[in-house]
This record gives sequence, C-alpha cells and structure tokens, in this order.
Amino acid sequence: MNLDDYESSLQIFEEDELIKLAQKLVSIPSYHGLPNQEKELAEFIDKLLKENNIDSYCVEVLDGRPNVIGSYGNGINEDKSLILNGHLDTVSVENMSIDPFQGYIKDGKIYGRGAVDMKGAIAAMVMAILLIKRANIKLDGIVHFTGVIDEEYWNYGTKHVVENGPKAKYAIVGEPTNLEIHNGHRGLEWVEISVKGKYAHGGTPEKGINAIAKMNKIITEIQNNLLPEISQRVHPIIGPALLNLGLIKGGTQPSTVAGDCTLQIDRRWLPSESSILIIDELKEIISKLSKEDPDLKAEVYLMRDESNKIGFPPLVCNQSSTIFKTLEDANMRVLKKCEVSTFPAWTDGGILNHAGGIETIVYGPGQLSSAHSEEEFCPIDDIINACKVYLYTILDICQ
Repeated sequence: MNLDDYESSLQIFEEDELIKLAQKLVSIPSYHGLPNQEKELAEFIDKLLKENNIDSYCVEVLDGRPNVIGSYGNGINEDKSLILNGHLDTVSVENMSIDPFQGYIKDGKIYGRGAVDMKGAIAAMVMAILLIKRANIKLDGIVHFTGVIDEEYWNYGTKHVVENGPKAKYAIVGEPTNLEIHNGHRGLEWVEISVKGKYAHGGTPEKGINAIAKMNKIITEIQNNLLPEISQRVHPIIGPALLNLGLIKGGTQPSTVAGDCTLQIDRRWLPSESSILIIDELKEIISKLSKEDPDLKAEVYLMRDESNKIGFPPLVCNQSSTIFKTLEDANMRVLKKCEVSTFPAWTDGGILNHAGGIETIVYGPGQLSSAHSEEEFCPIDDIINACKVYLYTILDICQ
C-alpha cells in the first residue's frame, strides 16, 4: 500500500463531518414495523454518494425496502475487491428511555436507536470511501458499500447481495466489536418441537395424555445425552457448539390436562454441522422415546421460512487471510494495538462467507451490549478510529 495516499486522505478528513453524518443517519427512522422501513435512509445515502461522484444506486429487495449499493474503483483486479457491509434497519424503539432519533452527544458518545447497531459503522464506511474519492486516489480494484435491509430479522438484504452482486473477494461487516477483529461466529438455527397430547378434565387425568409430561421426557433426554455430546464439538476459531432451551408453552389452564406443548430451541452450530444434522438428532430422540412410550407423539422443524434456503450459516476467516492481516496492520497503525476474538451473536457475515464464498471479518465501533438497549450509544472516538481503519483497509486491499 502507498502510505502517502493514506496520509493524504487523513489530511482532508474532517472528524466533525463524520460525526454529523452519524447523527444524521440516527435521525432517520428505519426501525422494524415502520412502513418502507429502510427506504428514506437508503435514498439519503444514495444521494450523498452521488453528490460526491461515487457510483451508487438503490435496488428494491422487498416492497418499498431497497438496498443501497455504492462502488468506487476500476475493478481491474478481482483479487483487490472489498465489500463494506452495513445493515440499514434497526430494532423497534418501544423500549427506549431516550429520544430514539435525536442523535444527541453526551460524554463523547452519540445516543439513539441504531447508533451502535450500526449507523455509526455505516457513517465510518461511507466516509472512508468519500475520503479516497476526494483525495483523487485511483484503485486498481474496487470497494463496494452495501447498505442492506432486514438484517435484524430475515436478512433478505445481504442474501440479495450474494445472489445478485456486487461480488468481492473480501468483506467487512460493521457490527459493534469494540474495534476488535472478530474472525468468526457460530451458525444459528431456531428449532421448534411440538408435542400433541389429549385434553381432559383435571379431575380425570387418566382420560387425557399430558403433553407437558411428554415434553419433559424430551427435555431430559436433550439435557442428559444430546447436550453433553454437542458440547464436545469444538471449532478452533469459534469454539463449541451450543444449544439453549429458550421457550416452552403448554396447556390452557391448571384444571385441564395439557393437550399440547411446544418447545423452542436456539442452536448455535459449527461448520462441521448442518441444519439437517440438527433436525435429525432431535428426531432420533423423539423416535427413541416414542418406542418406549407410544403416547409420546412429537414433531420437530426449523422455525425459518421454507423459502429461506441459505439460513443462518457460520462465519470462519483464518488469520492467514489477507483481510485479517490487513485489519491487523490497520489496527496497529490506528490504535497501536490489535485484539482478536469471535462475535458472540450472528451476523450477515455468515451469509457473505458461507454462501457467498467471501473472506469476511466482523469489525466495527462500539460494544454489542449497547445494541437494542434503552439508551443505545456509540463512542465518537470509536467511529473516528473505525473510519481510519476502513480507510487503511480499502487502500491496502484495493490499491
């Protein structure tokens, strides 16, 4: 990389402009349940990019819900291509104790819905591209900003990118990592087990089949046998597979034998596993218990829509990858330190990596614990430093 280009970009970097941009993004509502949820935000970013002579367009993914795609560079060398991925949508604002859209600053932090998840990162990504363009730096490769819809729910935005482009060799997803390099996370599946019993009056329980009691057998088998087996499956980067019994519902009222019971499971899986394996292991438990107890009748299925073929796969990026090494160098230059970990939740990086074949890192400003919270915030210094790291990474990868 030409360090002179990096330094010349920093010389025209106005930090106040970046922070005002982050505040503006927070001020534009894009929360779940809002009609045309991400449209206003996508159109604002599209206009900003075009005003700065960056190629940009909006593409409708769902009715009234577009991705925004901005690109800069020549694209001559496919090995020098990078996606900066940020989701435009946020969770709802119902639980917030502050004004969700004011984007006010206090104690060096920007407050508001989406400040950390992830409009601070989006502002840093967009500004990094603008700085390179304004410094008139030429790229042999190409950098794409993909502002995507629907990450908080079904991830249609990033799926659209993987299926329709733009394509790239490397990607960064700007989820909040406290400026640590997160080079992996587990896959995610939500699974429901449904037990069918027989309703009867509580005074004559022998005439019914208690679905709660049958579900208890399934839970006991999961805890005593399946869970210990799962915990022994460990990936060198993302750690052990996980299973959590998250929600259970059964019956109608105390004096009625419960004729139905459902259990919902959160299953975090590894590259060595699959959705089919997850379902089959639970089916084996049900089959075994049904042979022992013919009154135990249960079904198990994935909770996602059948049309969602990609699902929520894991992310793994080896430390030998170019994108990892570049971010490592960038962190050392900007922060004088580099910490590496794995992301504890799930991100669109799983889709980019697992389905798109793109070497992907999760890296962004702020802490995950602030996301979705009553007083969501992102530290200003983190946004500024993230912009510098993104800037360095674009130049190193794409130049």
